[in-house]
Amino acid sequence: MEKGDFTNLADDYSKYRPSYNKEVIDVILNFVGKNIKIINAVDIGAGTGIFTKCLTEAGIRKVLAIEPNREMRRAGVKFLNNEVNFIDGSAEETGLQSDSFDLVTMASSFHWPKTADALKEIDRILCSDGIFSAIWNPRLTDRSVVESEVQEILSRKYHISSRVSSGLSGITLELREILTSCQIFRSVIYVDAIDVVHRSHEEYIGAWRSVNDIQNQLGKDNFAKFIDDVAKIITNYPSVEVHYLTRAWIARK
Repeated sequence: MEKGDFTNLADDYSKYRPSYNKEVIDVILNFVGKNIKIINAVDIGAGTGIFTKCLTEAGIRKVLAIEPNREMRRAGVKFLNNEVNFIDGSAEETGLQSDSFDLVTMASSFHWPKTADALKEIDRILCSDGIFSAIWNPRLTDRSVVESEVQEILSRKYHISSRVSSGLSGITLELREILTSCQIFRSVIYVDAIDVVHRSHEEYIGAWRSVNDIQNQLGKDNFAKFIDDVAKIITNYPSVEVHYLTRAWIARK
């Protein structure tokens, strides 16, 4: 599986990926400073529309979803019951009109594009005083007995120590500095919150099957072995306790 290619993961992604903390979403929307019914928003790197759905459920009526992968767009249209327009585009080249959006979001996706090019495009499409937010929802694996066992297997047996898209490493380690030094935004704040979710065996395995970077690093055969190992671990538990940390960087233009 190629790095960043979610073509064969779209169905598992839409079924089993978790949502994001509602209080964090409320903070983001409050920073926009407009009546929620008139906010013009675009979710870039929308995938199957998980965060896009958060925006519509919060009450935003004008939302576009930008996603470069055709299968993810197809799954997103189905997931959102044709309620949101999914457009073929990328963070570096959205194809959208300049100075058009009060809110631009990228949920679990800002680590994929070329950062400088993506920020230039976000600057172009954001209205004056508009808000950009980069959001992730990584798992705090050390807070769960089952997750700790799985993580230990991943590290010891499969020698995976770093994740491209964990939301706890990579670009997130320096994101405040990136956003404050790019000369686009007047202010940057950070907010987070934890949700504890008990996931069924099917949901937990399905979430792992939707992950690109582990499959890319392990290859097809080793990833299948890893999934078998995970299945053996979780048979000892009625469900899997997962601690999701929703993290959001909120920048005002």
